[in-house]
Amino acid sequence: MKKILIILGLALLSLTSSKENIQITYVANCGFLYESSSQKVLIDPFGTRFGNLFNLPSSETMTKIENGTTPFDQINLVLITHIHGDHFDPFPAEKFLLQNTHTQLVCPPQVRQQMKDSCQNFVQIEAQILSPQLSMSEIKTIPVNGIQLTIVRMQHGTNRSLQEVDYKDYTDYEKTEDYGYLFELGNKVIFHQGDGCLKINQEALDKLNQKVDVAFLSYFDWDTSSFNLLKDKLQAQNIIFMHGTKPAKEREKEEFKVMEPKLILFNQELENKTF
Repeated sequence: MKKILIILGLALLSLTSSKENIQITYVANCGFLYESSSQKVLIDPFGTRFGNLFNLPSSETMTKIENGTTPFDQINLVLITHIHGDHFDPFPAEKFLLQNTHTQLVCPPQVRQQMKDSCQNFVQIEAQILSPQLSMSEIKTIPVNGIQLTIVRMQHGTNRSLQEVDYKDYTDYEKTEDYGYLFELGNKVIFHQGDGCLKINQEALDKLNQKVDVAFLSYFDWDTSSFNLLKDKLQAQNIIFMHGTKPAKEREKEEFKVMEPKLILFNQELENKTF
């Protein structure tokens, strides 16, 4: 009987843990904080440019991030999708890493190089920065600070596919290294692609081959076909809209109005939702 009770107890514990919720807090633009009961992941929190076009963290929120003040304390991972100024600035990133020495930052090589070129204290924070080199659509899974992280190189949103184009013929904008990230937190699987346009990154989506609980559509890539890609290829249960413009004119378009009931929208800085 005792053995049976132990087995039942373990089964109940497993069932309970599988239902653990996570909290997602909107920072700004493509920036989000993900929290389980024991881990925290922060994506693209350091945007400081193009505030006339996109929402950026307020100075109060940026100070909290840099200092590791609640809710930005005890961050396991900071993930940077790409180098553009509405997603990343090396100086608040440097301040954050100096204050939060236990945190690991994962980013494309272009981001690491910018930090090396710009940050006075780069030697002090260098060991906290992980920057794998990936070719287009290449995928890599690594453990980082207790989290199994899958990284995929994705083409940054442009108006053409680069599959048959030589790298020497890319524009500077097209040479942007954009990393998508897939990870599990609190038994929920999250996929965030930065500015990787889904329609021109179907090879990358195929390689992920993973059912996800939370995925994203962004301003550059929010139409019905991209929504369906997330539903069909990743079986996404919840789809969040990110990277909206100021003053959110995309929401006035008829296609967006049709999709809006199917999307999860964050409207205020530090607004949070439970999944």
